[in-house]
Amino acid sequence: MQTILITGAAGIVGKALRPLLRKHYALRLFDRLPITDLAENESAFCGDLTRTGDILEAVDGVDGVLHLACAYGIDIRFESTLNTNYNATLQLLEAAQKSGVKRFIFASSHHVLGQYRTDAAELFDELPVAPDSYYALSKVFGEASCAVFAQRYDMAICAIRIGNADPQVSDARRVRLWVSGRDLAQLVRIGMEHSQIRYEILYGVSDSPKPFFSNTRARELGYSPMDNAKDFIAPDYLDYDAMCPQTSGRDFLGGAYAVSSLASCLESA
Repeated sequence: MQTILITGAAGIVGKALRPLLRKHYALRLFDRLPITDLAENESAFCGDLTRTGDILEAVDGVDGVLHLACAYGIDIRFESTLNTNYNATLQLLEAAQKSGVKRFIFASSHHVLGQYRTDAAELFDELPVAPDSYYALSKVFGEASCAVFAQRYDMAICAIRIGNADPQVSDARRVRLWVSGRDLAQLVRIGMEHSQIRYEILYGVSDSPKPFFSNTRARELGYSPMDNAKDFIAPDYLDYDAMCPQTSGRDFLGGAYAVSSLASCLESA
């Protein structure tokens, strides 16, 4: 059985994926927080991605890496993303390559396209990046870093631009890019196992009414969503007219991220 290192395993996405992936792989769960609810085929690694020694130890002997860990937030400052989202991603890629890891899956985000208006196109898959925040900017960097290592070394790498991974769909924007845990797990398995992958950008979205992404390449690789966002509507779901036009970002792919101010990078006098 292959072993996958999952960074950020104690987060929302990590918790959703664990029971689905451990049926197929042994999981090494990396997080700064202790993980004690271990199941069969799981082991915990409590560490910090800002420590090179922890990264080198964590990747030793694994077959693939699923890199979920990141610093994120609507109003996150640029400098707050540097260690975890930039330095750690590069170090993790290099450590994986030097340890002979053959598969790397990077959790990117739909926010790399977040500044597009939702009426700018019918489908957004092939448009140039338009990051909506310093968090999103770091994901663009992560995708580019993955491309470097995929093209220079013998590593098959997938970047999955995850939509909304909440358990239920909360509003009219999210319904068009929501993803279930089992559909996201299917994409991770494609990244781990498909023979055609060298470097791919796929979209972490289930089926939905009026989707933002066709996800054509994922479907060519065998992706067949099992869930549709319309079947997971939250009781307090907000339709378009009920969403605040000023604060919700209802007219932008990135939602509130796209209408919030960027924290200043300028040093105070």
